[in-house]
Amino acid sequence: MKKLFKENSMYLIVLTIAEIILSIVSTLAFVYSDSLSYSDSVVYQGIGLDLLLQNLYSSTFWALILVVMSLIAILSVATLVFKKLDYLFIGICGWIYLFILSINLTKPIGDILSTCAMFIPIIIINIICYRKEKEKLETKSKKKVSK
Repeated sequence: MKKLFKENSMYLIVLTIAEIILSIVSTLAFVYSDSLSYSDSVVYQGIGLDLLLQNLYSSTFWALILVVMSLIAILSVATLVFKKLDYLFIGICGWIYLFILSINLTKPIGDILSTCAMFIPIIIINIICYRKEKEKLETKSKKKVSK
């Protein structure tokens, strides 16, 4: 565990933990809601989402989103383990893909802007983590060369 913290950027470790938690919670929520009909779910009725979810998207669409989110989390873990930025770059591309999926041009501009306000910071945070991990890997490789 100490080696993991010593050899990787703290930014990337925190991001990876957050992505794993988001992926697991989202998947568990999907499994729970998929096992119920939308009208039977007390949670969805309580917040008024039963008709919205039933009419807006299919379960297949939500499953696609969950697979992409899980893949992003797995790629972040692979970056930590194998110390290759290629995996993190693919994860950033996954967030961009989710951003594109979330844009619905038939909605009002306010909805589109709120979607941008949600995804753009996530993408920026991922880019910052990418750069910090790159710096960490470069300083580590310079230390090896100097020895």
